[in-house]
Amino acid sequence: MGSFFDLLFPPRCPICDGVRFSGEPVLCPGCESRVSYIREPSCMCCGRPILNEDREFCYDCQKRERSYTGGVALGTYEGALRESVLRFKYDKREEYARWYAQTLYERNRLKLTRLRADAIIPVPMHPLKERKRGYNQAASFARELGACLDVPVLEGVLIRARKTEPQKGLNDVARLQNLLSAFAVDGDKLSEWKKDHPFERVILVDDIYTTGTTMEACARLLKQAGVLRVSPVTVAVASGFAD
Repeated sequence: MGSFFDLLFPPRCPICDGVRFSGEPVLCPGCESRVSYIREPSCMCCGRPILNEDREFCYDCQKRERSYTGGVALGTYEGALRESVLRFKYDKREEYARWYAQTLYERNRLKLTRLRADAIIPVPMHPLKERKRGYNQAASFARELGACLDVPVLEGVLIRARKTEPQKGLNDVARLQNLLSAFAVDGDKLSEWKKDHPFERVILVDDIYTTGTTMEACARLLKQAGVLRVSPVTVAVASGFAD
């Protein structure tokens, strides 16, 4: 049955989108070297690569107060990985999530387990947008990562309450306020969860980390709800400061 299904809908390489057949490695030959994996040193806050080994934080995190720490990312948002993530988001390549999560886990097992997360929470998408796309890519990635770490994925507690206004042209403060009003915590679902589960350390998952504004907005809300530590985990992190 699996082989027949693979013939109809063959799995694809998460990097080049080439067709892979049963028994072949997930990645095409040569695609491994096309990924700009995060290597140490990296920022202890957002996970962005840094050049100076004597520094603990990237320039961006040094100049801003963050509500999160311990960030981990698979690679930088450029080249082949950037094209891969764009297909993951917009071309219905939800199956890429498994390779992203498993590879992130294999390369960062110690850092991820040291977070001792009580739950994994994906950055939510507005329901209308999610229905149009067919899935929330952050949630798909979160589920695969949860399977790797054996940590429960908590969906529906952090919700997208409204669509945001365009961020272009807004300064940092306005961008954050725009997003703070877009997200909310479902108090009833959170109370139900807290009856039987701890809720002190959370991994906050998204597909891409750029300026950190989305992570900051979500982390603030989670901390207001009682979380002590929020750690961002993403597929890709921008090496620059573009949003």
